[in-house]
Amino acid sequence: MTNVLLKARRIAGRVKRHYFPSLEVAAWRHACRVAEQVPRFTPGEIQLDEYWLRYADLLSTCPQWEDIFVRQTMRVNLPTDTPRILDCGANIGLASLYFKRLYPAARITAYEADPVIHEILADNLQSNRAEDVETIQAAIWKENGSISFACEGSDSGAVAEITSNIEAARREVPAVRLRDLLEAEAIDLLKLDIEGAERAVLTDCIGALSNVRAILLDLHDFEPRYRNLPFVLELLEREGFNYALDELNVLPWLQPVAPEGSPFPGRAMCWALMVRAWRS
Repeated sequence: MTNVLLKARRIAGRVKRHYFPSLEVAAWRHACRVAEQVPRFTPGEIQLDEYWLRYADLLSTCPQWEDIFVRQTMRVNLPTDTPRILDCGANIGLASLYFKRLYPAARITAYEADPVIHEILADNLQSNRAEDVETIQAAIWKENGSISFACEGSDSGAVAEITSNIEAARREVPAVRLRDLLEAEAIDLLKLDIEGAERAVLTDCIGALSNVRAILLDLHDFEPRYRNLPFVLELLEREGFNYALDELNVLPWLQPVAPEGSPFPGRAMCWALMVRAWRS
């Protein structure tokens, strides 16, 4: 009887979630329906839950919304109501808005390299009661100055030096050295989504990472002969962090894939995954 009741409860839960979704799920479903009718890389605006958002590419905004607001993959428990947060690779601002929902008094600086997307980021924060979030149009990098950046037009822009598999217009953008930011003050949460530049940037930050309490790292592996994951995990361990891994997303549309004649032809050799790191 117990098993029957448990099964009935699971079925009832699925039915409830399907017909009475949360506001976040309903917003995601609405965005996905609209995205089916909107061509890629077509700017526009959409209402999602309590937020009125501009976007550069709705099809890439949909999985961002699902990850951040539906599945809450960036949820973090910090020991202060006023955390200092760096949102590096902020895109159109969904992560910063989510952090503001968790911690209304957080002091956040959001960095976005693509000048067009940075404009959307700043507008979204201003329009959704997060005008106190500082926005800076710059790529996070291992030195200050300027750098060539592949402006892909959605959520995959990257420092041109470390990627060859993204077809995008190259633009010179300002570059900010992350190490300088970490040495300047204590950081409660460092969110890094910098499309393959993680290894170079974190290597430059060795020693300065002692000023960081927790890290949300979207780690990208684009080069089979030069894997970032083992190196970054060893670096984090040496710097005194515990870590957990999940949210593996294979990227089969990017080259290379496993070649014909290999045991697993066509399998994706590029992927991204979430690394959550924290100090004991």
